[in-house]
Amino acid sequence: MGRKLRPIEWIAVAISIVLIVLIGIKAWQLAPNKTSKLAAPISSNPLDITFGSDSAQLAIYAYISYHCGYCRLFFTEVYPELEREFISTGKVRLVLKIVEHSNNADRINEVKTAVCINRYGYYGKLHELLVTNSSVIYSDEFREMVNHFIDSDPLVAECILGNESMDYILQIRNEFDKFGFTGTPTFVIEGRVFRGYMPFEQFKSIIVKHLNQ
Repeated sequence: MGRKLRPIEWIAVAISIVLIVLIGIKAWQLAPNKTSKLAAPISSNPLDITFGSDSAQLAIYAYISYHCGYCRLFFTEVYPELEREFISTGKVRLVLKIVEHSNNADRINEVKTAVCINRYGYYGKLHELLVTNSSVIYSDEFREMVNHFIDSDPLVAECILGNESMDYILQIRNEFDKFGFTGTPTFVIEGRVFRGYMPFEQFKSIIVKHLNQ
């Protein structure tokens, strides 16, 4: 019969496993992204969520979900640097395409609210809420907030309750599938597809290359 591990040995094993997992995650984050060329142009829509100037030299399209861990990592770790160096200076605009494949009522309601508030109101605070606590959409408080938006603004109400926002969700879903994308985040820059999370320095090298062309 084998010797039982002492508590200190179990702790050492646990720490080793955690370190291996963390190293694996970091290696995945920093590994070169698989890229490909997009076969058709990306459609634009008034309900697209855009950060930056419409006259920016370069557009980055981001297919994202607020329920995707690496999407939230992009918003917390990468976006602030992008905003400071490229978006606020008018060089780049970031266009969000929120992907929702489920038919869950709360998830659908989340996307409808996001795109409609962005179009007819101030989206910044709602964006911050969804990044920091995406599960809030399942709460009564979030539903009450959406109802308040609907009651307060007829344009928001028409957008959320009408067909426009649902049609938009289906358009993004179909576009995502048509392009053969398989996960979020997926970025498209000048027709080239970058799958998965990228650190800021990788974004910067891609952006600078295109800005200098």
